[in-house]
Amino acid sequence: MITYETIKNIHDEERLSKGLVKLPDNFFQQARLYLDRKAGMVRDEKDKWELESAKKRLEAIIELRERKIVIAALYYDKSGFEPENLTDKEKTFFNEIVSVVKNYHEQLKNLTKDGDEKSLLMIEGNVPKFVGINMKNYGSFRFGDIALLPKENADLLVEKGMAREIKCK
Repeated sequence: MITYETIKNIHDEERLSKGLVKLPDNFFQQARLYLDRKAGMVRDEKDKWELESAKKRLEAIIELRERKIVIAALYYDKSGFEPENLTDKEKTFFNEIVSVVKNYHEQLKNLTKDGDEKSLLMIEGNVPKFVGINMKNYGSFRFGDIALLPKENADLLVEKGMAREIKCK
């Protein structure tokens, strides 16, 4: 059975711990029952204070745990470390955030990668140093140089008559 002391102790532990604190089985459901029972038994200011304090501590426990879960999900893609002591609902929450973070990381990778496709070129004139489509510097090149460039950049040089593509078999 959950008491005010149980909520207070878990709040204090959660606040001081870097990881998630192990909660009693069905903690949040039991805490809800405690609050409902306590609300029906408020007789004086002390009871009212205890009820309000328990509510605030429960809200703080939830916020602390959410923050820890979100931070763990942000690093999961790189570390593979899954936090311990997740409730079933928190596990679902964690997995959904991990999915969103992985998707976001994939989108960032696609924005920053050069592109896998490269073209081999024979340079047919003097090409000064230039910034490619991917915002990287290339060159300078002289007549007769051979260069391996990302396809988009190579296509522009070919289109401008500054290079021709060398087909490899």
